[in-house]
Amino acid sequence: MQKTYFGLDIYQDRYIKEADIKKLPFYEFWKESAKGSTYCKIDNEAYIYLIDWESFCHLFIRTGKHRMSKSSKVT
Repeated sequence: MQKTYFGLDIYQDRYIKEADIKKLPFYEFWKESAKGSTYCKIDNEAYIYLIDWESFCHLFIRTGKHRMSKSSKVT
């Protein structure tokens, strides 16, 4: 199985399980960033789009912030 940032498994080449993100120590921080984002429900389980997860990770790793943080503009 392919992996993405923080060792999370990639499902169907485009999803990350929210349950896997919940295991990370910054889940609440990520959840704040994900407000208003779309996600997919498969068999009553929430899946986050890989592109959204990787966008969050790029910004988080580089700046320690997320897209909803003050002054999180990418330069």
